[in-house]
Amino acid sequence: MVDPIYRKTEAGQDEIRSRARKLDHKLRALLLMVNGERREQALLAQVAGMGIGAEAMATLLAQGLVEAVAEPVPPPAAAPQEPLRAAPPEPDANLFSVYAMRHAPVAEVPAPPQASSAAAHSPAEIQAYQRLYQFYTDVIGQHLGLRGYMLQVKVEKAADLPALMALREPLHAALLKARGDITARAIIAQLDQVSGGSTA
Repeated sequence: MVDPIYRKTEAGQDEIRSRARKLDHKLRALLLMVNGERREQALLAQVAGMGIGAEAMATLLAQGLVEAVAEPVPPPAAAPQEPLRAAPPEPDANLFSVYAMRHAPVAEVPAPPQASSAAAHSPAEIQAYQRLYQFYTDVIGQHLGLRGYMLQVKVEKAADLPALMALREPLHAALLKARGDITARAIIAQLDQVSGGSTA
């Protein structure tokens, strides 16, 4: 792929939380910006001011912290249109890890054999978590950029739906400072719609 889209691997998610590899600040900043939505060139353009280049992405790839997202190949025009199906996620030792909640299709997350009711997440909770996580990540990337670095760290560390919902006010404050009252109010209104009005 000439300009691939990258996403964090489970190892990348763990690195955000644990800092086990002690990445330098440039590599960590780039890792935080990878969200499975933006292409490599767009990411590198966003962090170019920090002196981060393509070699940083190569390092993250080599360490297994990011991976390219497989992009579906459109069917030939003459072929009947069939719905594109996402590839199943890589096997995950803990299907209820934060990574699994973010990336696994809801239908493919079975209940763990000996999970207590407190540990299990319903399909509705997983869908709500995925929607909110994507919303926060998109808004931070599009409207805050590197100014949203610390907020993105909090999003990455949010292990459940209440933890994500608790970031509503910090997001509002950051948007108010960076984009002004009108934009901040509009985005928070969208957030409230995405979360189904369950935030205050």
